[in-house]
Amino acid sequence: MTSTLYKRGRIWWLKYRLQGEQRQVSYVSLKTSDKQAAEKRRSELVAEMERERAGIIAPREMRDAASRDVAELVGEFVQDVRARGRAPRYADNLYTRLNKLGSECGWKLLRDVTADSFVSWRSSQKMAAKTLNEYLNAACGLLNWLQRNGRLAGNPLKVVGKVEMRGRETRQRRAFTEDELRRLVSVAGSRRAVYLVAAYTGLRRGELEQLEWSDVHIDDSPEAFIEVRASTTKNHKKATIKLHSDVVSVLREWKADNGGKSERVFRVPKMETFREDLKRAEIVYKDALGRFADFHSLRVTLCSNLQRAGVPERVAMEIMRHSDRRLTDKVYTDVSSLHTWSAIEKLPSVSGALSQGVSQSLVVGGHSVSVPVTEGSSDEVEGLPVNIGESHELAEAVIAGQDEEWRAQQELNLQPLVP
Repeated sequence: MTSTLYKRGRIWWLKYRLQGEQRQVSYVSLKTSDKQAAEKRRSELVAEMERERAGIIAPREMRDAASRDVAELVGEFVQDVRARGRAPRYADNLYTRLNKLGSECGWKLLRDVTADSFVSWRSSQKMAAKTLNEYLNAACGLLNWLQRNGRLAGNPLKVVGKVEMRGRETRQRRAFTEDELRRLVSVAGSRRAVYLVAAYTGLRRGELEQLEWSDVHIDDSPEAFIEVRASTTKNHKKATIKLHSDVVSVLREWKADNGGKSERVFRVPKMETFREDLKRAEIVYKDALGRFADFHSLRVTLCSNLQRAGVPERVAMEIMRHSDRRLTDKVYTDVSSLHTWSAIEKLPSVSGALSQGVSQSLVVGGHSVSVPVTEGSSDEVEGLPVNIGESHELAEAVIAGQDEEWRAQQELNLQPLVP
């Protein structure tokens, strides 16, 4: 390492170049006008940088961050998350979870954040597996952000595994039946529009809350649709959703009554209000199987209805805006609403083909039977001998035209079902 002292005005500065970096020159103010003091600080800085390069001590940014208050770092992280355009609700949830972790895990300073402290906290919680994993994701998001900014050597929670979610879901949702949805809408009053839009578009609560009338195109386009802004969606991608005719009608009525009062289209009801509407519609909130009918169940209803309508899986996945088909099939499809019994009736029948095949096979001796051949005109039916056991009987040969028709029907029966 090479270094030189020089003055800018009355203040001494250090100019240095680290070993192996031929072109990278750095400057740092020594914040003194006294040369002896500047020489002393120079030697201290040079010794510190040499120890950092040798890995004896962590870089200064990391050492400074280790003594920083966790609450302050959380505030800086969430502020950066907001600046990057993430949804306000997402940022608020991050702030709440990280502050809860800091308080209950005893994380006052960054150096206090350890895997052991998090695992110990998690083992004492009675939250759902999904919620516990969201807390881990929030903490890792903060620590990874600090690492990317050079203020942390590594994420201490990287070794912590997620909680297994399969079989530990505390809330399983079901789809509304057509009759239930009809009854819910009939008693909803001013909330009728938001319920129908949720059930026919699959928009999430947060997306509905931020929907503006400028996003709704029901009069200025031949095809009515909603354009969901990327800043409001969960995956931060713009989405264009075609509207069902029922939704168009109710939105036009809603716009005529409320379109000029606010830029926002809806005020999504709280859960207490939603449960009151369920009660008025005589819909149980929690059924005998322990499944819930909450607001998000309207999104489950859309996915289940798409599956029942025979919509191809890839199309349903796109409408639901899922990145993984397993979400569409396993999480958002209420399998109890699928017509599995009637699907069995759609299977092809092969009993006729089996009967005819048996009649044309040798039972004894294992010899195959030649295909009967007709000669002459198609109107002639010729009797040909066929070996059945030890006796001879006459089997009627199939007329050539009838034979081709039968084979065509058999091939049609053997075609795979279209899901």
